[in-house]
Amino acid sequence: MRTVRRRDKSPGKQFWRKFEEEVERAVAGLGNADVQRDVTVPGVLSGRPRQIDVLARGEVAGCPMTVVFEAKCYGGTVQIGKVDELVGKALDVAAQSAVLYSPKGFSAGARARAAGTQNSPLRVGVAKLEVDWLETESAAEHAMSRYVPGQIRRSDRVMYDITSLSALGPYPADLMETDDYGQFFRGEAPLFVSR
Repeated sequence: MRTVRRRDKSPGKQFWRKFEEEVERAVAGLGNADVQRDVTVPGVLSGRPRQIDVLARGEVAGCPMTVVFEAKCYGGTVQIGKVDELVGKALDVAAQSAVLYSPKGFSAGARARAAGTQNSPLRVGVAKLEVDWLETESAAEHAMSRYVPGQIRRSDRVMYDITSLSALGPYPADLMETDDYGQFFRGEAPLFVSR
């Protein structure tokens, strides 16, 4: 018999939901869009329900569109695979753009992957949204976690040297990033926000 795992809503994981609320507040200030948090929409390509942390429909930063916003509240930087996941989800729900939020930032590979979507029909941006409450709550969460014998802990603090990513092309030297959502949504520059 197969067991279905539900989304973990235990008290120790509340900071994830709290970060989603922070992202929702940030998105609500971007324009006159209908902003919803923790919604499920049908996938156009997959035909399956897709959970979205924050969805904005309407005018976002002066541009009419549907935008998927995902909140990744990890202990370290977000890696390239999460950008790939967001691209797939945004394509599946027929969004025009998508933005990935993280309190700890993004690896060079993740930033390059997002910037590489600049000339495609679906643009993906990354935004670092620092929150002051995270350090105290994640420290408490870490103290509650237990070591399991034989478990290998993955380090989320791995940083990549951008010179080793030369196969990715001109990023970041020839691409001028912006923290202006309007420029990003109009296709004028890749989005990278750090606040």
